[in-house]
Amino acid sequence: MMDDKAKADDLISGKLKRSASYHRDYGAQTYAAIKQLAAAGDSKARQMKKLIEQSERLRAKLRRRRQ
Repeated sequence: MMDDKAKADDLISGKLKRSASYHRDYGAQTYAAIKQLAAAGDSKARQMKKLIEQSERLRAKLRRRRQ
């Protein structure tokens, strides 16, 4: 489970920060704030939320590509 008080930049790894779904201006927001914005319909917040929640799967995908 993700910590709601953690900043997005702390929850997203460096490689995933190169993704088109990463938005630097949302990096200082907490996970709870991003979830709230995403629920309100903010598309950038939805993309950041997905990066946070699926970071393990996405990192594994990047590792498979390198092999």
